[in-house]
Amino acid sequence: MSLLQKILRSMFVSTQTARRIPPFLYLLFCLTGNSVFSAEEELSRVRISTEYTRQVNLYLQELEALERRFGPYDRSLLEPLDALISLHSSVDDFAEINSLLGRQLQLVHVTEGPNAFSQLPILESLIRNNLEIKNFESVTNNFENRQYVFLQNPDSTVEQKLASMDDLRNWYLTAFNLDTKQNRLPYFMKSRSLLQQMLAVASDAYEEMEERMVPLLYKEALEKYYLMTLLSSVDELGSDANDFIFVPERIQPMTYLRQGYEVVKDISDIVRLNDDKEAEGMATVYEADYQMLLGLGLARRTYQRAMDLFAEAGVQEQKIIDFFSRPTVIPAREYYTSIDDAMSAQAADGYVYTEGEDGEDPKIHMGNYIAWNESVPFTPMPNPPNMLSDVELGLTRVETKFRISSRGKTRGPDAETSDPESVRARRDAEDALKEMVFRPRFVGTRWRPISNLTMTYWYPTEK
Repeated sequence: MSLLQKILRSMFVSTQTARRIPPFLYLLFCLTGNSVFSAEEELSRVRISTEYTRQVNLYLQELEALERRFGPYDRSLLEPLDALISLHSSVDDFAEINSLLGRQLQLVHVTEGPNAFSQLPILESLIRNNLEIKNFESVTNNFENRQYVFLQNPDSTVEQKLASMDDLRNWYLTAFNLDTKQNRLPYFMKSRSLLQQMLAVASDAYEEMEERMVPLLYKEALEKYYLMTLLSSVDELGSDANDFIFVPERIQPMTYLRQGYEVVKDISDIVRLNDDKEAEGMATVYEADYQMLLGLGLARRTYQRAMDLFAEAGVQEQKIIDFFSRPTVIPAREYYTSIDDAMSAQAADGYVYTEGEDGEDPKIHMGNYIAWNESVPFTPMPNPPNMLSDVELGLTRVETKFRISSRGKTRGPDAETSDPESVRARRDAEDALKEMVFRPRFVGTRWRPISNLTMTYWYPTEK
């Protein structure tokens, strides 16, 4: 479809307007649709279309001239190809953009080799373009090719290799919601395999008890929680998880969670070697979180040990009180080594703590909780790849109100509104809250229940 057709496709032209414009334009109006514009505006659009066509033809002629002079694989072709991509982007001609990007990629491979860093911007453009047209298989191939470049290029650092692997893994976990239902578990199984490869790369590069292993190990602990929730799902997703995970592995859901707890304890062992008491206190908090998830009675004692470590580290007493006064959903999605980092992340998610008056409970808005999937509604959404931080997931929003018991359990969940408005959405949010476990509120050294809690709950609606 030409640019002019795109402009005029939805037009409606009155008889009076038709008399004021040339006959050939009126014919185009009748053929292409209905929208009201003045004759001057339409003529302006024709000029834009003419200029667009002129520029495309100029760059095509430039390409032909360069090919005749230097051949089809000379780097001089990259600049006019860039210009053509920009022009076709202005009219959302995604098929032509893909063709031009593919040609650029081939050119770089021929002139610089299959592992050249210079192809990375092209691959990233292909990722965004294929995402626009919902070609998820091609997006996956683009991410895998991007990872291959970092793994094979001798100038890549370990950190670059791990970051590219993490981007691919995060794409798998994001595509879990974007692609068809039958592809959800295959994506998750690919993400599991890739995490093991990441751990292997890090183990080869770092010492066994090195602090740089900690973020990767926490990803593994979180993955164990995800395994537990997938296998506990009672719908089609749980059935698929049974086929893909339980049948070949024969491990019960809570066993995965216990494995996650063991990984968190391994993290504590690493952190203790670095003589950083605040980081050790945070590691102890994560241990207690997994104890809470497992329903172990020693969790309160472990949280109190974390308080002692923070005090030993010289953290201000009021900051320790503030941290433990704020209930939060567990497990935490990220690993933090300081109270400041953990509380800054809460604030970034919209967490607002307002002191109560005359001995009343504080009012707490717990910010935004984004669930991974409608079938695992109390599992946090993994971060998308950095380059796709604005990916559209079609989230449903529910405003909720509830209380938390002294044991970190939800009481009286009430979904007040949803967008889009839906009884089912409100019921789903209430059911999700009932299954969540919270890091309890401490007053002094004792757990205390708390009321006046609100949360904005989000989840992607299944396709």
